[in-house]
Amino acid sequence: MTHSPLVWNVFFSPEYIATQDDPLLQRALRTQASDQDLPGVWLQWAGRPIVIGNLGVPHAALNGFFAGAKMRNRAESTNRRYAYSLSVWVNFLASRGMGWDSATENDVMDFKFWRRSDARNPRRISGSAWGNDLAALSTFYDWAHRVLGGPALFDSDEILTRKSRYGYSSDASRSADLRPSTVRNADVKWLTPRAYQRWRDIGIHGLTAQGAERTRWRPRSQSRDASFVDGLYGSGLRLQEWASILTLELNREVTGGEYASFRLADACAKGGRGHTFWLRGDVLEQVATYQETERASAVRTAQAAGIYKEMRGRIVVEEIRNGVLRVNTFRGTKSYPTSLRINELDPSERRKLLIRTHDGLEPASLWLNEDGSPRQKSAWYKSFALANSRVRKAGIDRLECHPHMLRHSFALRWFAVGRLIWSRQVKDMDADHQRDLREQFGDTWSLVQTMLGHADVATTKGTYLEPFRALDARLLLEYGKSVLDLEPLLAILSDDPRVRMMDDNESGF
Repeated sequence: MTHSPLVWNVFFSPEYIATQDDPLLQRALRTQASDQDLPGVWLQWAGRPIVIGNLGVPHAALNGFFAGAKMRNRAESTNRRYAYSLSVWVNFLASRGMGWDSATENDVMDFKFWRRSDARNPRRISGSAWGNDLAALSTFYDWAHRVLGGPALFDSDEILTRKSRYGYSSDASRSADLRPSTVRNADVKWLTPRAYQRWRDIGIHGLTAQGAERTRWRPRSQSRDASFVDGLYGSGLRLQEWASILTLELNREVTGGEYASFRLADACAKGGRGHTFWLRGDVLEQVATYQETERASAVRTAQAAGIYKEMRGRIVVEEIRNGVLRVNTFRGTKSYPTSLRINELDPSERRKLLIRTHDGLEPASLWLNEDGSPRQKSAWYKSFALANSRVRKAGIDRLECHPHMLRHSFALRWFAVGRLIWSRQVKDMDADHQRDLREQFGDTWSLVQTMLGHADVATTKGTYLEPFRALDARLLLEYGKSVLDLEPLLAILSDDPRVRMMDDNESGF
């Protein structure tokens, strides 16, 4: 009799665990706790990855790793990414008849070859994806060595722990080079303002290629999606960051072309570094229109169905004062009063946050699904895919947009604006005065670095504004006569295939 090889699968426990009588889940949790400790463990495991074999055997080491303090304090997206990377790794080892604790550096090298280059692998990955795998492996084996006495697969002073431009040191003299052989930093795309507007008008608003309204256009969530993409493009925030905004965080009103500043919470920002971001009045007006129409309708539907009263793990806000929320957290039929700082609420906690109004409970999350439930980050990819499909059906070639492209395009636009402003400021200044101005206010790179919230200007230069790096600054200053005249300036990038311009013969409107 032959046995099928052990296969490890990743599951995610619910954010609120309503019952403790699931024998498989209890078995997985008992690998990390005794019976008397289980009540506290249920809370710590809510929403966390659990790795279980096809024979019902929990993976003690991986489950212990994800239950540890380090991963409990990591973002939900990091936990999911690491869980999938590590499950592929332990399945790779299982196919060789090996466990996690018997792996060597040679096995990692073989894993890299299989993931990146092996023709027998139908789902090979990019260099950046391998970088994610490597980060997961390094973090797991560092924890396992300290806590479980496992092998020191990655020494602390080797290439995996010293950061460089791509996240790893360039000094590979002491061990095999496990870094990604290629990380395609340049494989990003930018949209000029006209190209973005064309994509939005056709893909989101449903206009024809000639700019006319469709006679049988029946949009779903058009107001929501339009205000979301305009906000993403106008703020330069990452998808997760903008998707996690609360209604009570957009508490300033301006009109037209004026700008208002807001604060991105630390718990929602990449690297835990919150920063100021800006939105124009017209974008805020769009958001307000969405709140008063589609969002209000979705909330009424959910209230009538009693969805919010039955929401598991709901956190109901009782009072708001100086960025601190006095709340009641509901677990089953019991509630627990506590205080929470808005700045410390991560995306998963924000989706559970409800505010009391005269009409009943409603989510604090700004962005909702049609049924009134808070919209998760992953759902926005479907909105972009649908918009791209509409643009293709309209017969427009090479005009496709993905969420992070809007952040790159935001950087490109503001670099152009900064150059035009700088050219006006220094036009009649001598070299000494130009230097004094730069020291006092910074240069254009610093402007965009601030608006993107980067800790290091090298990231701004090397990734988000890479098309401009090879250009002489004097050439940039020859283009554009006013701050609003960006397209002539950006036209110097027309030969770069990664920057999408709008040709005169396809402008349409």
